[in-house]
Amino acid sequence: MSEIEQSSIGQVLRDAREAQGMTMEDAAARLRLMQRQIAAIEADEFESLGQPVFARGFVRNYSRMLGLDSEALLARMEGAPAEPAAVSYVAPPLPRSWLSSPWLILLLLGVLFVVTVPIALYWWLNEGEDELVSRVPSAVQVDPVPLAVPAEPVDAAAPVAASEPVPPAAPATPAATEPATPPAPAAPVAPAAPVPAVPAPVTGPAEAGAPAAPLRSAVRGVLHLEFGGDAWVEIRDASGRMLHRQLNPAGSSVNIPGQPPFDLVIGNAAQARMTYNGRPIDLKPFIGVTVARFTLEE
Repeated sequence: MSEIEQSSIGQVLRDAREAQGMTMEDAAARLRLMQRQIAAIEADEFESLGQPVFARGFVRNYSRMLGLDSEALLARMEGAPAEPAAVSYVAPPLPRSWLSSPWLILLLLGVLFVVTVPIALYWWLNEGEDELVSRVPSAVQVDPVPLAVPAEPVDAAAPVAASEPVPPAAPATPAATEPATPPAPAAPVAPAAPVPAVPAPVTGPAEAGAPAAPLRSAVRGVLHLEFGGDAWVEIRDASGRMLHRQLNPAGSSVNIPGQPPFDLVIGNAAQARMTYNGRPIDLKPFIGVTVARFTLEE
């Protein structure tokens, strides 16, 4: 029996180290172990090194550094397998489809939520205005309703022009005298009285063909609107007559005279400012979503 087989594993390793003139500190430094671990290996105190797998690893590295047969020493250690363990081939698991990944499903749900929520919110907020504007074929095709401009106040003392010109009245002529017969000195000729001018006949509203004082008296209020954005506006007066109905571009303004009460529909009302006879009107209490619908009294 050889000397290696008669000596213990630790004794074999210590003898080999000392034969090579290597100190325990040198061995610990080269193996990157502590001196107490080298001392435990050379004293065959393998249980102090932790799990058996750690002790076998230390012995393998120590024997290889010293140029010894590591497998022969490991076979003598307690717990060494009697025969090589059978290695069985295990088929790798099948790759999972990326479509079944839970992270991908969560990502798709998040993208769907981020896209659909703003669209639904925009549709809900603009539903009232879109319904109102959809009745108009196009902003270019809308013709503004012409408004009757009230006539200037008529002075009652001034004569109104007739449908046909009236020739001026003939000037008064002095009494004719005979050129051959001079007037008597005792009876001076009195100056002739001036003939009063005949005023021209006043033409009524039906004959003139244009509204005069009655229309002026019917206009009791003036609505003024300014638009910070495009807005559709409909305004009716007390008789139900449409005074204004069109899409007003951003930056424009309108003045609407008429007889109150007024029925108003203002789209995109948040971008509109309104005054009545110079008095500001707050549109916020009348806005439903984006459209304001209300009646303005006197």
